[in-house]
Amino acid sequence: MSAIATAFPEIGASTEPKEVPWYNAVVWSDRVVDGKKVYEWVKKEDIRQVGWSNGLVSISIRSESPLDRDLMYILIQAPFVAVGKNVPV
Repeated sequence: MSAIATAFPEIGASTEPKEVPWYNAVVWSDRVVDGKKVYEWVKKEDIRQVGWSNGLVSISIRSESPLDRDLMYILIQAPFVAVGKNVPV
C-alpha cells in the first residue's frame, strides 16, 4: 500500500481511519489512492521525540526501535499531520 511501509514494516499504513492509532502515534497523509486518503504512522514506542517548525515535522527515533538500525530521524512535510496526545513532544 505504501512504499515507506513496504521498506519499513514498523511504519503503519491504511486507508481506513478506524485502523489508525490516533492517540499513540504521529500520523500523516499526503496522498490519495482510489479516492481514499492513505494514512501513515509511526507509533510512540518507536519515537523518542517529535518537533515541528515551519510546516516540517521531525520524528526522532528511539535507539531501542527496530527503525534505529536504518534511521535517526523521519522528516515529514505533508498537508495533514496529527500528533497523538500520548506521543512525547
